[in-house]
Amino acid sequence: MDLMEYEGKLLLQRYGIAVPDGVLVDRGVVPAARRYPAVMKAQVRSGGRGRAGGVQVAQDVASFLPAFARCVEADIAGMRAERVLIEDFVSAEREYYVSASYDTRTRGPVLAMSVSGGVAIEAATIVPITADAPIAPTAIADVMDRAGVPTAHRAVLAECIARLWTCFTEERLLLAEINPLFMTPDGRCIAGDAKVIVDDDILRPQERRFLSLGGDIAIIASGGGASLLNVDALMAHGGRPANYAEYSGNPSADVVRDLTIRVLAQEGLRGCWVIGGTANFTDILGTMQGFLDGLRRILPRPTYPIVVRRDGPRKTEAFAMLQDAAAHEGYQMYTFDSATPMEESARIMCKLAYQ
Repeated sequence: MDLMEYEGKLLLQRYGIAVPDGVLVDRGVVPAARRYPAVMKAQVRSGGRGRAGGVQVAQDVASFLPAFARCVEADIAGMRAERVLIEDFVSAEREYYVSASYDTRTRGPVLAMSVSGGVAIEAATIVPITADAPIAPTAIADVMDRAGVPTAHRAVLAECIARLWTCFTEERLLLAEINPLFMTPDGRCIAGDAKVIVDDDILRPQERRFLSLGGDIAIIASGGGASLLNVDALMAHGGRPANYAEYSGNPSADVVRDLTIRVLAQEGLRGCWVIGGTANFTDILGTMQGFLDGLRRILPRPTYPIVVRRDGPRKTEAFAMLQDAAAHEGYQMYTFDSATPMEESARIMCKLAYQ
């Protein structure tokens, strides 16, 4: 889910990133006068606010209320704002762009930065970052070197970037972006805007999809469309799915653990199939740690075959962990990566469960 700007800024503030002084005003409420210039921003979950008239600047008290009216009446991609964020104008020596997100090419988190932020952002420098927090100072220095950050701004920018990265990793966000990131003449970093995307499955883990199907092979799947196709593949090989359960995205180990417990608590199981394609940004080690944690909570210890077919970031470490648990704790565990088609793993699951 995309957060609105004011929600994103509240989150940034929790991690020590400064934002302009401001107030949130509901539609229909006459806002109190403020210091001028005052910046008004329509709060909608859409880009292009400036072009649509959803961003206004009042230079004085005479232009304040007319600017507010234009802001709330702006048609922004078919939406009108119910709230307007009114902030102090920030005089900037320079505007930067910085973001933390996931990259499908590197299949991991990346840090992006440009020394020319704002509306006309230039191509950002993108540097892959090791998934584990906190971010290394050398990684921040690397991205600043490549982006061409001047020496005078480096220390305060480095601190701001480290805080943004901590926010990104601890909140398990899909995107944390500040554009523009103001560098003031007195050497402060202030987030002029905030674009934050939260993983819906992290936000509402209780809504993880689970459907009982009455069979005897437990399914813990990743990828909505692929999950349904895999259920079909299992049935084509004679399997009887006990359930449909899905953990797409990059859920925490705790979320996967709880889902695993729910799935494996079903009675009469003859096998467990953990199935999914090659992930781009799902931490395979983290999610499989959650699966193993859940598996260990099931008593008596399952003796039926467990087939895991996954691939993606930290797959090698994840499979080593699962095989170690199988060797020392007695689980009947089989692991396969993308070299084995998902449909083939369905056949293997059925053969092991019903032989």
